[in-house]
Amino acid sequence: MPDKPVKSKKKISNPFLRFSGIAFQMGILIAFGAWGGSELDKAAHNQKPVYAVIFSLLAIAISLYLIIKEAIRLGNDDK
Repeated sequence: MPDKPVKSKKKISNPFLRFSGIAFQMGILIAFGAWGGSELDKAAHNQKPVYAVIFSLLAIAISLYLIIKEAIRLGNDDK
């Protein structure tokens, strides 16, 4: 009697669920970046929101990096 092949316990998840979680991460990260930057602007008595812009853009860049990394991982899992 031939042995049954052992199925690997590969984690199968819905891509929609994976990316919706990343969307929440992205929103929270950008919100904290903007809030932290505005708090720094208040502490430094800046008339222009220099730190808010810098920290918001930095948070967006980090968020995009995380999305691209997850998309590459999802593409590699499909192979």
